[in-house]
Amino acid sequence: MSIRKNSEVIEGAFFRYVFNLLRANVLRDRRTMSLVLLREERGDSRIARMLKEKLTEMLREKDVLFETEHPDEIGLLLPNSGKEEAVGFLQRLQKVCPGMECGPFQAAILEVYHPELTSENALAICRKAMAEPQGQDGIHFVHVESGLDRPVLEVKVSILDGDRLFRELLQMAVERIDLAGVRLQVRTFADGLVLSQSDWTDSWHPHLVVMSDVLPKRNGLDVLHELRKMPNQEKFTILMMTRHNSEEDMIYAYESGTDGYLLKPFNLRLFEAQVKRMLAGLWS
Repeated sequence: MSIRKNSEVIEGAFFRYVFNLLRANVLRDRRTMSLVLLREERGDSRIARMLKEKLTEMLREKDVLFETEHPDEIGLLLPNSGKEEAVGFLQRLQKVCPGMECGPFQAAILEVYHPELTSENALAICRKAMAEPQGQDGIHFVHVESGLDRPVLEVKVSILDGDRLFRELLQMAVERIDLAGVRLQVRTFADGLVLSQSDWTDSWHPHLVVMSDVLPKRNGLDVLHELRKMPNQEKFTILMMTRHNSEEDMIYAYESGTDGYLLKPFNLRLFEAQVKRMLAGLWS
């Protein structure tokens, strides 16, 4: 088995190594990788070779093109790409097929996001989905599932506001959110200084920070600057709350690194919807 990454060819057992390496990056960065397995049904080596050359031209720098032990198969690993991106890639490929008299090809698309999904299992799942020949020219693709749920993602949530009752209200709203694959750890803080002096932000966990811009001792903008200066600042998703309906203040907050903005007073359902969207975006 060999793997082709743009102009580079990696031999034999390195496929498992590359698959495992990319899968580890997927889990660490909370991204999705797609494996695409294509099969040429007529056994026409000329068409398969032309398709392989076209794929090589279309790949991004981080994509991987590989060959299996089956001469009629061609595979792709598309890091940071879900099913929709993989379908878009195949649709672009489809457009060049008529000029190559392409087909019939089958393609199975499998998202990779679980630590227990091995390269062997992933290929077997794709092959099973392509068991029946299509018999028509062109690329016919199918989505397949691994049968493994996304690993549970532990997410920290910090709520900063000077009003105790308001903090408790927001905490209850956050704890009502039910999102598959996400487990929340929620804490509230009366001031930014208390958060800064705690070790709550030290762990690797993804961290949603919901805070008011005005706080008693260390205000929200100071906390925002502090969090964005941390070496692992990408783990923070920050939602700023304010009573100041000023475009300049909002622009400054966005330029400083906030990911969202809510103008007080706001509807709790709107708050829950925005928090849920941010949490869902942690897997992309």
